[in-house]
Amino acid sequence: MDISPWKRLSENQGFLPLMFFSGLFLSIIEPTIRYFSGKNVSDSIWPHAYRTLVWTMGLRENLFALTLFLSILLFLTFLVLQRQLKGLQNPRLANGIGTLLLGILVGFITLFFALDIYYLRGAFLLLPTLYGFLLLSILLMLGGFPHVSTKSKPLEMSKHVLHIAGVFFAAWLVMPGIPALVGIAPSPPPAPTIGYGADPGPFTTSMSIHPYSMPQEVEQIREESESDIDFSVYLTLPHLPEGIPQLSIPLAVLSHGWGYPTYEEYTDWIAHLSAKGMAVAFVQYPSDIAPDIEDDFEAIDEYGASNWPHHVYRAQAFAAAFDEIEAIGFGDSRSEFVDSVLGNHTINPSHLWLGGHSLGGAYVFLSLYESMERGWGNETVFLDFESPWTRPSQVELQPNMSRLPNATMVHIAQGIDDMSVDPCYSVHHQAMFSMLPQEHVLFIELQSDLYGFPRLVGSHYLPTDSVHDTLADWGVYRRIDAQADWVVARSRGDVFTESWAYEHLIASSLLTNMGQWSDGTDVLPLLIHHEALTRSEKFSHC
Repeated sequence: MDISPWKRLSENQGFLPLMFFSGLFLSIIEPTIRYFSGKNVSDSIWPHAYRTLVWTMGLRENLFALTLFLSILLFLTFLVLQRQLKGLQNPRLANGIGTLLLGILVGFITLFFALDIYYLRGAFLLLPTLYGFLLLSILLMLGGFPHVSTKSKPLEMSKHVLHIAGVFFAAWLVMPGIPALVGIAPSPPPAPTIGYGADPGPFTTSMSIHPYSMPQEVEQIREESESDIDFSVYLTLPHLPEGIPQLSIPLAVLSHGWGYPTYEEYTDWIAHLSAKGMAVAFVQYPSDIAPDIEDDFEAIDEYGASNWPHHVYRAQAFAAAFDEIEAIGFGDSRSEFVDSVLGNHTINPSHLWLGGHSLGGAYVFLSLYESMERGWGNETVFLDFESPWTRPSQVELQPNMSRLPNATMVHIAQGIDDMSVDPCYSVHHQAMFSMLPQEHVLFIELQSDLYGFPRLVGSHYLPTDSVHDTLADWGVYRRIDAQADWVVARSRGDVFTESWAYEHLIASSLLTNMGQWSDGTDVLPLLIHHEALTRSEKFSHC
């Protein structure tokens, strides 16, 4: 009688090792392909890193569903073990599938620990807990209860020892997440319900999209990853009360991080600005570009700045976007959208907020250059750099700091566990504003607090919608609200609100306090540095 190829394969001694390594390969195939296609290690692993973030946030929000799933998983494991105790063996096919899943899971666990070392920094509890439960169940279903027989042959003995080690490793993965699963871990403070950091307000807002003309030199060097983007200015306006005298509102310009020309990742940030009464222009610019670089080009990246030619081309895109802002926002040429929302009110760029995240944080300097050249921000300027990367060193792109008004304030903020951008960039950016009073130029560190659940980790992505958690509410959006309030109050001559917002923007307890865990323990406060480059031992190496 002929034996099917599948049965011959499944009965081969190498079948289970083949299934395990096939699963392991499947778990790492995406980053492997991306790496060999020319991506660096960070870019290769980024899609999996993002999925890890999405999975973890989903587990946080569905704790009951996770607990129910784990309960069902343990019940099924118990049924399989009970079957084995009766002397019944698993079908060879079931063992093959289980071994394949084990390989996939081992690969995911390996990737998780790599991410934890370089990015996550102990932030996630539930994902390794889920991995641990899955690993424990698969090992028990495949190998039964852990045991070692003194009569076993050396090969069998090594299998038993490896099985026991795997079970103990799975238990080690599971244990830190148990307090969260059973609800006894202290919880972080909820978002503020009133005042700064609460839901955006007092105004509702509307947004419209305005594509701008990309300079041809820039268009020609766009990479494929951004080829489908119609680069635009996303303009968000507040709905102001009817019946009040003609009023002008300040202008805010926000720029995104590298590879993140996505309005949907910054809607929370935009809402907190605009709902305070500001016109917010979110500028999409081509971050993934490939200009020709001469063979003898020598890259210099020092003192927080670099000479990469990419800056010059992106600066051209910024100039085009700022032209679009002027065309749609000011004077007789302003767009129908602005007319329909603002009516008799106007946008006044004399009172100006400029901010950005990551590469967009460094490009606050480009926004400042364009603004100063156009005469904007001559009365009020607030500059908000969130986790900023390298700024341009090209002489022609340096903003004229002498045009900054006396009413200028600067926040440079970064998570203490930011694994993407070195804090020395922020330190050198702060030094660029040495002409301003030191109390108006703060380098702010958001500390990681791994005390309860969910853990609070000062990561690179806190200002994005994907990582909008309690730490962001207290450490990012409270500041954004206060910044917007300060600029808006100055534009209206509201001295009381201006003073109240100001106290939240300097190194006071109103700024640094981060609330309390549910058991009354204080969340680690914001760390404030004045003149960090010259006065802080922590950054003396910069």
